[in-house]
Amino acid sequence: MTHLHIADGVLPVLLWAGGLLVMALLVAFVSYRHRNDRADRLTLLGSLAALMLAAMAVPLGPIGHLSFAPVVGILLGPGLGFLAAVVVNAILALLGHGGITVLGLNALVLGAATMTAQPLYRMVCGRLVPGTAAAVASVTAGIASVLALWVVLALAGGPAEAAHAGHAEAATGGGLSATSRFVAMASPFWVLGLAVEAIVSASVIGFLARVRPELLP
Repeated sequence: MTHLHIADGVLPVLLWAGGLLVMALLVAFVSYRHRNDRADRLTLLGSLAALMLAAMAVPLGPIGHLSFAPVVGILLGPGLGFLAAVVVNAILALLGHGGITVLGLNALVLGAATMTAQPLYRMVCGRLVPGTAAAVASVTAGIASVLALWVVLALAGGPAEAAHAGHAEAATGGGLSATSRFVAMASPFWVLGLAVEAIVSASVIGFLARVRPELLP
């Protein structure tokens, strides 16, 4: 749900190159916008990126692993949250969790959750306690990330074609069918993953609301 484990040379060039371009533009914009941030914000960015990496190392059986992206997004906001997603996926690419060329697409997939979490949290936190608001934001942000993943898979021609022949089947419509089958098989695990992520987000944000409320938006 959080990133594509696809090696270099598999996806269409226009797709991964477009992902890198969009990522670079967003990184430039966010970096410029946050150029005057306090030093402790950058420290928090590094700490939460490291925590996200650590969370991803904890397996959850067939569900996969946590992403911790909603919590990071709530605490950092859309801009710095996206930078955290870029840093995490860059490290994962160097460790073999997806190719270097897929970095842009992976950053956008994970960034879809980190960029939407805080706005969603702000929308509901006035009516719900922080933990519950974090759970709602986590589920919605997770759905945004899954939708971004679906878009990438559809543009790539489906996971089966991407694994064997790139986008060759996309021209004949086979890619869409493969994507649909993959979504149908993976959806139950994604739902379980969203539920676990929501519980973790509610626990962390609820705890911070009691001990360090100044960290929350």
